[in-house]
Amino acid sequence: MGSITKSTRADAATGKPVKVFRAYVRRQGYASKSKVCSTEREAKEWLRENDGSANLQRVTSGKTLSSLIDDFVETPPTKGTRYWAPSHLDFWRQQLGTLKVTEVSRGDINGAKSTLQSKPAMRSTTLGPRLTDRKLAAGSINRYLASLSSVFNFALDRELIESHPMKGGKVKKLTESTGRRRILTSDEQDKLLKAAKASTWPMLHLFVRMCLTTAGRRGEVLNLRWSDISIEDSIAVLGVTKNGRARALPLVSDVKVALIEAKNVQPPTSDYVFFDPKHPDQPKNIDTAWTACRRAAGLLNDRDDPLDRVYLHSTRHTAVTRMLKGGANLAQAAAVSGHQTLAMLKRYEHLAAADSVELAERLLAGR
Repeated sequence: MGSITKSTRADAATGKPVKVFRAYVRRQGYASKSKVCSTEREAKEWLRENDGSANLQRVTSGKTLSSLIDDFVETPPTKGTRYWAPSHLDFWRQQLGTLKVTEVSRGDINGAKSTLQSKPAMRSTTLGPRLTDRKLAAGSINRYLASLSSVFNFALDRELIESHPMKGGKVKKLTESTGRRRILTSDEQDKLLKAAKASTWPMLHLFVRMCLTTAGRRGEVLNLRWSDISIEDSIAVLGVTKNGRARALPLVSDVKVALIEAKNVQPPTSDYVFFDPKHPDQPKNIDTAWTACRRAAGLLNDRDDPLDRVYLHSTRHTAVTRMLKGGANLAQAAAVSGHQTLAMLKRYEHLAAADSVELAERLLAGR
């Protein structure tokens, strides 16, 4: 049976987003085939030429990794198979998809991991993802490995393989950086919001306020459309996030009021909440306004260590930390922030260390 899927990728040469069409041929008893095409017409022509048993290689036994991934994606997740991202699985298809699942070795996986280590990182922009001059971070590579591990857990549960090729230290995770550490104090947050309100871009205050109250990523908030907003339900629905999953951002009372006011002055030619005044059909490029805001608040490059400086992602760190300090557990914080696994939130626990001392004095010291 043939099928065609459409997706957007960054052009390797220019970094600009381009649409691609992947044609698949799947037939029981045969190895799956696929091809990435630049147009839908080309994909359909390829299907006509290849969607026949004579053009397929018969499989005598066992599934290919590509076929297993197809089954994995269509099956509801269970323990050990919940974490995965579409872009990660696409990579593993390209690297190892034609191998039988039983033939995939730790050497194959480690070889693909080396490819990941030379892969350029992507940056989310208002015009879509773009290539950067940086390599993928260790944490990102570990997420790719986690997605593949979920697929093999799926295969193990169904007795398609006898042992997991990544367990027992066979494929080691990379040591991750502690990442950006800056958490805004209440005073710094107030200064930032005050500077945002005085910005030449009148929507900056609402944008920063939403980042601080939703724990949303820059691109998630910036690309919001009015069709995503439900004032009645106090949520903004994200159809596709960084992890490829839908999620709802909570809208607190003052944000809802500001959104209602913003809607009244929205140009009829734009559905973006944070539209570019010069190009209403596009979201705003906030780099200049955000830099000026930090400078006015005294928070631009205010510390020597770059990991301790204020970036837009600091608002996400701040929001998650405030939730945990306020009494939310990891699962509750993950429901708001969209982290796919609780392990990803473990790094925030140490930020509340001072609070644990206060709790011990108050509740355990017998005073």
